[in-house]
Amino acid sequence: MAAVAVAAFFAVTLITLAHVISNSASGCSIAAPEPNLPPSLSSLGGFDQSFDATNAGALVEVAENAAAVVSPDLDGATALDPVNVAAATAGQPAAVVVPFTSQETDGTRLVGLVSFFVGCGERAYFGSVLDISQTGPTAPVTFPAVSDVAAAQQLDTSTPQLVYRGSPFTPEWRNEQSGATLAAGE
Repeated sequence: MAAVAVAAFFAVTLITLAHVISNSASGCSIAAPEPNLPPSLSSLGGFDQSFDATNAGALVEVAENAAAVVSPDLDGATALDPVNVAAATAGQPAAVVVPFTSQETDGTRLVGLVSFFVGCGERAYFGSVLDISQTGPTAPVTFPAVSDVAAAQQLDTSTPQLVYRGSPFTPEWRNEQSGATLAAGE
Protein backbone atom coordinates (compact mmCIF):
# COMPACT_ATOMS: atom_id res chain seq x y z
CA MET A 1 0.00 0.00 0.00
CA ALA A 2 2.85 2.36 0.86
CA ALA A 3 4.47 1.63 -2.51
CA VAL A 4 1.26 2.63 -4.31
CA ALA A 5 1.08 5.89 -2.33
CA VAL A 6 4.72 6.70 -3.11
CA ALA A 7 4.19 5.90 -6.80
CA ALA A 8 1.07 8.09 -6.90
CA PHE A 9 2.96 10.93 -5.20
CA PHE A 10 5.78 10.75 -7.75
CA ALA A 11 3.34 10.55 -10.66
CA VAL A 12 1.48 13.68 -9.49
CA THR A 13 4.78 15.47 -8.86
CA LEU A 14 6.07 14.60 -12.34
CA ILE A 15 2.84 15.72 -14.03
CA THR A 16 2.87 19.01 -12.10
CA LEU A 17 6.55 19.56 -12.90
CA ALA A 18 5.95 18.82 -16.59
CA HIS A 19 3.10 21.38 -16.61
CA VAL A 20 5.29 24.04 -14.97
CA ILE A 21 8.18 23.36 -17.35
CA SER A 22 5.83 23.39 -20.34
CA ASN A 23 4.36 26.76 -19.35
CA SER A 24 7.79 28.20 -18.58
CA ALA A 25 9.24 26.92 -21.85
CA SER A 26 6.38 28.47 -23.80
CA GLY A 27 7.01 31.78 -22.06
CA CYS A 28 3.64 31.72 -20.36
CA SER A 29 3.61 33.37 -16.98
CA ILE A 30 0.05 34.66 -16.86
CA ALA A 31 -2.32 32.43 -14.99
CA ALA A 32 -6.05 33.00 -15.12
CA PRO A 33 -7.68 33.58 -11.73
CA GLU A 34 -9.35 30.58 -10.15
CA PRO A 35 -13.11 30.64 -10.72
CA ASN A 36 -15.12 32.12 -7.86
CA LEU A 37 -18.34 30.28 -8.60
CA PRO A 38 -21.75 31.20 -7.23
CA PRO A 39 -23.33 28.33 -5.27
CA SER A 40 -25.74 27.55 -8.12
CA LEU A 41 -22.83 26.80 -10.49
CA SER A 42 -20.74 25.02 -7.85
CA SER A 43 -23.57 22.60 -7.17
CA LEU A 44 -23.86 21.73 -10.88
CA GLY A 45 -20.16 21.13 -11.34
CA GLY A 46 -18.05 21.48 -14.46
CA PHE A 47 -17.66 25.25 -14.35
CA ASP A 48 -14.40 25.11 -12.39
CA GLN A 49 -12.52 23.42 -15.24
CA SER A 50 -10.70 25.07 -18.12
CA PHE A 51 -12.09 25.36 -21.64
CA ASP A 52 -10.43 25.82 -25.01
CA ALA A 53 -10.41 29.59 -25.55
CA THR A 54 -10.14 29.08 -29.32
CA ASN A 55 -13.35 26.99 -29.46
CA ALA A 56 -16.06 29.66 -29.75
CA GLY A 57 -18.87 27.11 -29.88
CA ALA A 58 -17.83 25.48 -26.61
CA LEU A 59 -17.48 28.85 -24.86
CA VAL A 60 -20.93 29.91 -26.06
CA GLU A 61 -22.43 26.65 -24.78
CA VAL A 62 -20.82 27.05 -21.34
CA ALA A 63 -21.87 30.72 -21.26
CA GLU A 64 -25.48 29.82 -22.12
CA ASN A 65 -25.61 27.23 -19.35
CA ALA A 66 -24.04 29.56 -16.78
CA ALA A 67 -26.28 32.50 -17.71
CA ALA A 68 -29.46 30.42 -17.47
CA VAL A 69 -28.50 29.03 -14.06
CA VAL A 70 -27.19 32.25 -12.48
CA SER A 71 -29.91 34.53 -13.84
CA PRO A 72 -33.24 33.07 -14.96
CA ASP A 73 -33.88 36.35 -16.85
CA LEU A 74 -31.15 35.29 -19.29
CA ASP A 75 -32.61 31.85 -19.94
CA GLY A 76 -33.61 31.87 -23.61
CA ALA A 77 -31.55 34.96 -24.50
CA THR A 78 -29.50 34.69 -27.69
CA ALA A 79 -25.75 34.28 -27.24
CA LEU A 80 -23.64 36.16 -29.76
CA ASP A 81 -20.10 35.43 -30.91
CA PRO A 82 -17.47 35.70 -28.17
CA VAL A 83 -15.52 38.96 -28.04
CA ASN A 84 -11.80 38.87 -27.18
CA VAL A 85 -10.68 41.54 -24.73
CA ALA A 86 -6.97 41.98 -24.15
CA ALA A 87 -5.45 42.87 -20.80
CA ALA A 88 -4.54 46.53 -20.44
CA THR A 89 -1.74 45.76 -17.99
CA ALA A 90 1.12 43.32 -18.13
CA GLY A 91 0.60 40.24 -15.98
CA GLN A 92 -3.18 40.43 -16.26
CA PRO A 93 -4.96 37.61 -18.16
CA ALA A 94 -6.82 38.29 -21.38
CA ALA A 95 -10.57 37.77 -21.37
CA VAL A 96 -13.38 36.55 -23.59
CA VAL A 97 -16.89 37.98 -23.21
CA VAL A 98 -20.00 36.30 -24.57
CA PRO A 99 -22.80 38.88 -25.06
CA PHE A 100 -26.49 37.95 -24.84
CA THR A 101 -29.30 39.77 -26.59
CA SER A 102 -33.06 39.62 -26.47
CA GLN A 103 -35.66 40.64 -29.02
CA GLU A 104 -37.83 43.40 -27.54
CA THR A 105 -40.82 45.19 -29.05
CA ASP A 106 -38.58 48.12 -29.96
CA GLY A 107 -35.72 45.97 -31.34
CA THR A 108 -32.85 43.87 -30.10
CA ARG A 109 -30.96 44.90 -26.99
CA LEU A 110 -28.13 43.60 -24.86
CA VAL A 111 -29.40 41.74 -21.76
CA GLY A 112 -26.34 40.02 -20.31
CA LEU A 113 -22.66 39.20 -20.48
CA VAL A 114 -20.59 36.17 -19.44
CA SER A 115 -16.84 36.44 -19.01
CA PHE A 116 -13.96 33.99 -19.15
CA PHE A 117 -10.31 34.67 -18.28
CA VAL A 118 -7.66 33.23 -20.57
CA GLY A 119 -4.48 31.83 -19.09
CA CYS A 120 -1.56 29.75 -20.31
CA GLY A 121 -2.10 27.40 -23.21
CA GLU A 122 -5.18 29.31 -24.44
CA ARG A 123 -7.21 27.84 -21.58
CA ALA A 124 -10.33 29.82 -20.61
CA TYR A 125 -11.70 29.81 -17.07
CA PHE A 126 -15.21 30.92 -16.16
CA GLY A 127 -15.30 34.47 -14.79
CA SER A 128 -18.81 35.72 -14.04
CA VAL A 129 -22.30 36.52 -15.33
CA LEU A 130 -23.66 40.06 -15.57
CA ASP A 131 -27.43 40.39 -15.96
CA ILE A 132 -28.40 43.78 -17.39
CA SER A 133 -31.84 42.66 -18.55
CA GLN A 134 -33.58 45.08 -16.18
CA THR A 135 -31.59 48.09 -17.41
CA GLY A 136 -34.32 48.92 -19.91
CA PRO A 137 -33.91 51.33 -22.79
CA THR A 138 -30.56 52.61 -21.50
CA ALA A 139 -28.89 49.24 -22.16
CA PRO A 140 -26.52 49.19 -25.12
CA VAL A 141 -27.52 47.24 -28.20
CA THR A 142 -24.14 45.56 -28.72
CA PHE A 143 -20.97 44.64 -26.86
CA PRO A 144 -18.86 46.64 -27.05
CA ALA A 145 -21.25 49.56 -27.48
CA VAL A 146 -18.68 51.51 -29.50
CA SER A 147 -17.70 49.64 -32.68
CA ASP A 148 -14.12 49.10 -33.74
CA VAL A 149 -14.78 51.28 -36.82
CA ALA A 150 -15.97 54.21 -34.67
CA ALA A 151 -13.06 53.67 -32.29
CA ALA A 152 -10.57 53.64 -35.17
CA GLN A 153 -11.88 56.99 -36.40
CA GLN A 154 -11.92 58.63 -32.97
CA LEU A 155 -8.51 57.25 -31.94
CA ASP A 156 -6.91 57.89 -35.34
CA THR A 157 -5.70 54.33 -35.85
CA SER A 158 -6.59 51.51 -38.20
CA THR A 159 -6.10 48.88 -35.49
CA PRO A 160 -7.74 49.84 -32.18
CA GLN A 161 -7.31 47.32 -29.37
CA LEU A 162 -10.16 46.34 -27.06
CA VAL A 163 -8.67 46.15 -23.55
CA TYR A 164 -9.88 46.03 -19.95
CA ARG A 165 -8.41 47.23 -16.68
CA GLY A 166 -10.79 46.23 -13.86
CA SER A 167 -13.55 44.22 -15.51
CA PRO A 168 -13.86 42.75 -19.00
CA PHE A 169 -17.49 43.97 -18.90
CA THR A 170 -16.26 47.59 -19.05
CA PRO A 171 -13.53 47.62 -21.70
CA GLU A 172 -12.02 50.52 -23.57
CA TRP A 173 -10.54 50.96 -27.01
CA ARG A 174 -6.85 51.85 -27.11
CA ASN A 175 -4.54 53.21 -29.78
CA GLU A 176 -1.47 51.10 -29.10
CA GLN A 177 0.89 53.61 -30.72
CA SER A 178 -0.28 56.79 -28.98
CA GLY A 179 -1.76 55.25 -25.83
CA ALA A 180 -5.02 57.22 -26.31
CA THR A 181 -8.14 55.46 -25.06
CA LEU A 182 -11.90 55.62 -25.58
CA ALA A 183 -14.54 54.02 -23.37
CA ALA A 184 -16.07 51.15 -25.33
CA GLY A 185 -19.32 51.16 -23.39
CA GLU A 186 -20.55 54.67 -24.12
